[in-house]
Amino acid sequence: MKLGAELSRIINRLDGDAAKFMSIALNNERYREAVHAIWPDAAAARLILEGTNGFYVREDTAPRKGPDKDTPYMVCVVCASDALIRSELDTHRELLHLKLRQLGIESEELRIVPARRGMKARHPFREEV
Repeated sequence: MKLGAELSRIINRLDGDAAKFMSIALNNERYREAVHAIWPDAAAARLILEGTNGFYVREDTAPRKGPDKDTPYMVCVVCASDALIRSELDTHRELLHLKLRQLGIESEELRIVPARRGMKARHPFREEV
């Protein structure tokens, strides 16, 4: 955890695109770690990572009601084109979300969405496979 906090601090000191790319790389690595923790079988983890077309941490800008409507609402979004992968991710959604929070990604919810158009060609975790 201390290393993750230190990396986050370093990323915050960077400017512009460098900070953005470092943050994306760090989030992807944390997602990879979470998948390996939730699916300890190497073949299952490889299948999930191969089927993941994108992983994003972003602020949900949809209008909200209630007393916390002005606070940022951060979400993790996993894109997968394969319905089998989405189903498996959905089955373990809360465990995966909890593990991501333990690894330092603070978010309110984990969303699993189908990959569309050009997103289907992206495979950020293919090098591991």
